[in-house]
Order: sequence, then structure tokens, then C-alpha cells
Amino acid sequence: MSLKICSLFSGSTGNCTYVWGEGTEMIIDAGVTLSKTEKALKAVGADISHISVLVTHRHRDHICGLGALVKKYPLVTVYAHAETAQELIGSGVSENRLKIFGEDDFYVGAITVCPFVLSHDVDCVGFCLRCGGRKITYMTDTGVLPPYALTAAEGSDLVLIESNHSPELLAANKSYSYPLKRRISGLRGHLSNEDCASAVVRLSKSGVKHFILAHLSRENNYPELAYTVCRDALAAADCGEVGLTVALPDRLSGLIEIV
Repeated sequence: MSLKICSLFSGSTGNCTYVWGEGTEMIIDAGVTLSKTEKALKAVGADISHISVLVTHRHRDHICGLGALVKKYPLVTVYAHAETAQELIGSGVSENRLKIFGEDDFYVGAITVCPFVLSHDVDCVGFCLRCGGRKITYMTDTGVLPPYALTAAEGSDLVLIESNHSPELLAANKSYSYPLKRRISGLRGHLSNEDCASAVVRLSKSGVKHFILAHLSRENNYPELAYTVCRDALAAADCGEVGLTVALPDRLSGLIEIV
């Protein structure tokens, strides 16, 4: 009994994550072109024709490839929160291809999906995914991590978590306007490296042994920095051996199997 996860694309240029559990295949978001999605899923051995899609929210870097995906593959089913679903219908996803969820847990094949609300400037959710006694938590695009989200993630085998920006790099970025900087760093924006590291330490102490740092900004962060901030926080808190992977915008993370 196992769960598998692979970050296919992660960042402001597009997001898509593959999850497998006991024969059930899904992707979280479809924020790149269909051709890129097809190529990446082929690389991990997925059957795209029967895949399910969990949508976190309606921003383009999470759904821009969704319309083409459902048009080409008639057996693909899309799962979205009620407010997000209305936006998807307006962007070319027909209502009969959508399954709308609320706050309650639901099932996608062999995987139990437990959604929870995050703190973003549009309706956005994270997910706990359970299968065969294993648990993965996915949470990006949030200015803060609400206590209930951290509680939901406790005890996961793996957590994919946003480490979007360095506050120093964001503040020094001359190409970003002040309102944009405020949006990114605000309570409904994106999680900083330091806030991510604080959450990782807490979750590590709850038993989480592997983390994927995701949704890094190309302009206000870089992989080595996100990794170092998190690794140093884990070391300072004496968290012991913890796996740490950084998801990249244009490269697969590698297929991680949790057994």
C-alpha cells in the first residue's frame, strides 16, 4: 500500500502535481499547456486519459491548461470548490465535467480527499490525501497558514508547502510596485521562506519526515535560498533527519513513493 507524488511544474509560470494511490491517478491543478502536461505525465508513466484533476483555485497559473485537457480527454473529471467551479464553467469547462465539493471529505477512487480553506486573495483550498494508511498534504498559495491547516497536516508522511519568496528580495525588487509587494507579503498573498520554515519545523515535530518546498517566485527567491532557510531552521530546532526537496518551475521533482 503506497502513495506516490511528483511535482511536475511549480511556480508563477504554472503548477501541476501528480499523485498516485492504489491505481487512482490525479493531478492537482493544470496550470501549464496541455502539451507540457502530456509530456510530463508520460514521463512518470501516468494514464492521462482517465486522470482526475483537483483544482486549488482559479488563478491562471493553476488552470490555464484545464480547458484543453478536458476537451481532448472526455473521461477526465475535474473536482473544484463551489466558488471556483463557477469560474471554471466560464472559462470553458462544461458543468457536466465538474464535481463540486465543499468542506467535507470526499473520495476520488482509492484516495480520500480532505479539503481545507487557505488564506489567498481568491477562494483557495489545500488538500490532505489519504490512501492505504498513508497521508500527503498539499498547501500552496496562502499568505498565512491557519491553525486548522497546520493541524490537518500534522502526522503526514509528506507535505508539499509553499516557500514563495524572500522578504528581503521582494522589498528590493524595483520592478514590482508597492501594491504588488503588499499583496504578495500580505495575509492573503504568498508564504515567505521564513514562514514556511517555521511551519516545517512544527510539522516535523508532529512526525512529518519529508517536505517539498513549492511555488517559489522566480523574481524574489531562488531554490538554494529556500532550501537553506528551511534546512537551517530544522537544524536549529534539532528536528533530526528530514527529507527536503525543492520543486522547480520546469523540471520534475522525481517520483517520491511513500510506503
